[in-house]
Amino acid sequence: MDMTHTRDIDDTTAVTEVRYPLDDLRRFTVSALVAGGLDRERAVKAAEILLLADLRGVASHGLGRLAGYVSRLQRGFDRADARLEVDRETPCTLALNGNFGLGLLIGPEAMRRTIAKAKDVGICMTTVRNSNHFGIAGTYACMAAAEGLGGMAMTNASRLVVPTFAREPRLGTNPIAFAVPASGDPFVLDMSTSTVAWGKIEIARRAGLPIPEGWAVDVEGRPTTDPHQVKGLTPLGGPKEHSGHKGYGLGLLVEILTGPLSGNVWSNHVGRAWEQKEPPGTGHFFMAWRIDAFRDPDEFRREMDDMIRELHDTPTADDAPGPVIVPGEPEAEAERRNRLEGVPVAPGLVLELRDLAQRLGLEHPFDDPAR
Repeated sequence: MDMTHTRDIDDTTAVTEVRYPLDDLRRFTVSALVAGGLDRERAVKAAEILLLADLRGVASHGLGRLAGYVSRLQRGFDRADARLEVDRETPCTLALNGNFGLGLLIGPEAMRRTIAKAKDVGICMTTVRNSNHFGIAGTYACMAAAEGLGGMAMTNASRLVVPTFAREPRLGTNPIAFAVPASGDPFVLDMSTSTVAWGKIEIARRAGLPIPEGWAVDVEGRPTTDPHQVKGLTPLGGPKEHSGHKGYGLGLLVEILTGPLSGNVWSNHVGRAWEQKEPPGTGHFFMAWRIDAFRDPDEFRREMDDMIRELHDTPTADDAPGPVIVPGEPEAEAERRNRLEGVPVAPGLVLELRDLAQRLGLEHPFDDPAR
């Protein structure tokens, strides 16, 4: 355990956290996944993907999901021994079947195959059916950028987002991730097509804090700031007068690529954790392309650098909290800091992880946050 850390839920609320060494969190995560039914080799791989979310400051998709992953493995919803299979294949496309395996394993393998084909022929598009929650979409786009390629990743999920004018959820949070290389950190856009991810609601519940108006609606479809009354998230933008119909449209774009095109059910038919009695799982979409299929890679990087520099130099508004940044920079900075100083974990999550350790009979690194 190390120093305390304050992380914003949004611009007006904050949660005090304690930092833990990455190695300690990795050992605990691997042990928990093994207790859930994974063999050690797979557990190590899955833990790396899960903890990338916490390293990059996306706590909604990291350790906060661990208990859920373990429970799903134990109940057979995420199958510990599932193998990725090819349904269809052309020189530049793949249609894969995850056989209801753990998304933290299915996602990386699918993206590796996508990258290999893209390197060979210039571009590859891949669909995956019958998978499960795969962590943060940005992980997979960044895999391509790390190889000097462009990359995209999308996934659907269980219904949490209300369509414009609706009061019942029908869509998942349906993230879109896009990454391309630059001379320094890659450009990485990783965003849900809902106003916020569901994990932000969970963070607010653990912390006992309200959420901003516009994030979510209650059972009647009315805006709520009480995280315990949330029955649905708003599409990106919120209500129609704030262009929420555009977020709704983007969510449907993801839905089409990860549902009908992938041979997977769409979000309205993906089982929610508290209702699920059997799979179906989720669908994913991946894409990778060689920069040199379109232009000289060095020229591309120089122009990316120029664009990023000009954005940084843009004059700021009088009430701006800081300089202009580009997508991916806060996450890259968080990862550098968290690898050095330890990963922040909120007190409410510490209690959940201590409880998980007790239920599984595992040693853990978490101090009692009440002390």
